[in-house]
Amino acid sequence: MADRMRPETRSRVMSKVRGRDTRPDMYVRKAVWRKGFRYRLHVRKLPGRPDLVLRRYKTVIFVQGCFWHLHGCSNTRYPSSNLEYWEPKLRGNAARDATRIRLC
Repeated sequence: MADRMRPETRSRVMSKVRGRDTRPDMYVRKAVWRKGFRYRLHVRKLPGRPDLVLRRYKTVIFVQGCFWHLHGCSNTRYPSSNLEYWEPKLRGNAARDATRIRLC
């Protein structure tokens, strides 16, 4: 199935999608901070570049969305169109996540 948007429009739309400071990220960060834990963000030296690193407790936190990471909750679902593109992409994300979590 061909893309319904022109390449310039698709580029503009996708440029608005962010991987950091998303609403779920901010929710988790504020909750952790309120509980008194202090953390570092996106430490490059660690595999998978975790969202939060609590060094004192030797703990990392990954904030993973239902759609992009297929973690298996009731909100996890595939899109209804263009499955030949989305299925391998999302399964690849889940496989990469599993590898990175094992490394941490």
